[in-house]
Amino acid sequence: MSLPPRPASRASPDLRSLEGAEVLVVDDHEDTTSLIRLYLERAGFVVRTSRDGEQALAMVPVVRPSVVLLDIILPGIDGLEVCRRLKAEPSTIDIPVVLVTALSRREDRVRGIEAGADDFLSKPVHAEELVARVRTLARLSEMRRALEYERLEREVDRRRQMQRTFERYIAPEVLSEVLAAGNSPESLLSRHLRTDAIALFADLRGFTRMSETLEADRVVALLNEFFTTLTEVTYAYEGTVFNMAGDSLLIGFNVPIARADSATRAILAACTMQSQFLDIAERWRNEDQIEVGLGIGICGGNVVVGNVGSRTYMTYTMIGDAVNVAARLMQNAKAGEILISSNVLQQTNGLDAYYQPEPIEPILLKGKSRPIEAYRIARVFSESQERDSRSPSGGPPEPSSQRPEVSQAEPAGLPNRHPA
Repeated sequence: MSLPPRPASRASPDLRSLEGAEVLVVDDHEDTTSLIRLYLERAGFVVRTSRDGEQALAMVPVVRPSVVLLDIILPGIDGLEVCRRLKAEPSTIDIPVVLVTALSRREDRVRGIEAGADDFLSKPVHAEELVARVRTLARLSEMRRALEYERLEREVDRRRQMQRTFERYIAPEVLSEVLAAGNSPESLLSRHLRTDAIALFADLRGFTRMSETLEADRVVALLNEFFTTLTEVTYAYEGTVFNMAGDSLLIGFNVPIARADSATRAILAACTMQSQFLDIAERWRNEDQIEVGLGIGICGGNVVVGNVGSRTYMTYTMIGDAVNVAARLMQNAKAGEILISSNVLQQTNGLDAYYQPEPIEPILLKGKSRPIEAYRIARVFSESQERDSRSPSGGPPEPSSQRPEVSQAEPAGLPNRHPA
């Protein structure tokens, strides 16, 4: 939403200063037009003129005068029709229209009121009455514009704030796609949606030990780096960050924008998280003498997405069995492991050869009557190891097949999280 030009007079609530306010005079009699111009310019107004109704209708949306002085009898369409059209348009309905006429019958004034006229002036025009009426209506017009501008400013600020709020959850590119589809951030926050999605839980292992041994500022700094890394990976694969709690992160794929390859995106995101975190963990080990790791669980299924909470605290999140199972898989995953439900892996193509997920013993989760079939990916190299594998010096073997790609160009150049 863009703002209209700021009203010229906003210094005080009653807008006493109207110097430079524009008045459009519509009259085909040169003598009358010249006399009105003289009176108004002496009072500090800027006067524009038009000799017929069609020209006036074309000028008003462009000039946006504070007041229109309109003769009733004009060449072509008459002043009453001009008035009706101005009052029928949302963009010009608030501009005061004064009918200036030699017609004095009551019926003529009734017709003018029915057309939407705000006031009347009788010909011949008297300077004092003309200036007084125009000044009053111009002040009213400017006050309306000032109030409307302030309302729009508040609305723009509210929408920007809402957009900034939503950017905490989803990638800017996805948010742009949401807005381009005609959705507003507030409509997404207020709407509850039941849909199929992929839930990913990531947990920092070793956090309790880390929080007990390091200074508070250092703990917060490491957590911020942890969450920043995982969030940037999430955005790169067009996932949605739903919740950060303590040392864990809940991420959704296929929401709020559906992606046919959301399962592949989720697994690639998890592998990228593990890859990037291996180097971070090694640096933390050298700098802070702490042992940490990353455990990830992924499950797909039907979920409910929306704002959940109380009257005083709401959060945009997703809930459902898939989320619960992903959390349980995360809890069962060891540091460096990714546990994936079979229904997610079945939706992917080409991941088996590259990451070589291996089946594990079915897991009986709390609240489930049947064990969950799941797979484990533990063969993820750090970025530095992958660089070493491509060099003559050796290192971990290169995977045997090409890394799968998502339907859109896979995001490249994720921010380097390692100090120079």
